[in-house]
Amino acid sequence: MKKKKLTNKERDEAIEGLSNNDRILWKEILEMKQHFALYLDYRQKVFKEEVEDYNKFVKGIVEEFEKQQRSENKEGA
Repeated sequence: MKKKKLTNKERDEAIEGLSNNDRILWKEILEMKQHFALYLDYRQKVFKEEVEDYNKFVKGIVEEFEKQQRSENKEGA
């Protein structure tokens, strides 16, 4: 069975629909980032001790990741 070739108008409508979906998704991602940032600000003000522990935890993970990256760069060089 032969596929029907899209008309230029159908193709343009499909592309426009995908573009609209991308914009909607991008907007939702930005809103989630903003809400998460507000939540972190709230947690920092309300649970300062807990936030400090979390920051130490994240710092340890970042340091371990950087250490791993440096060792991989040395092996690849």
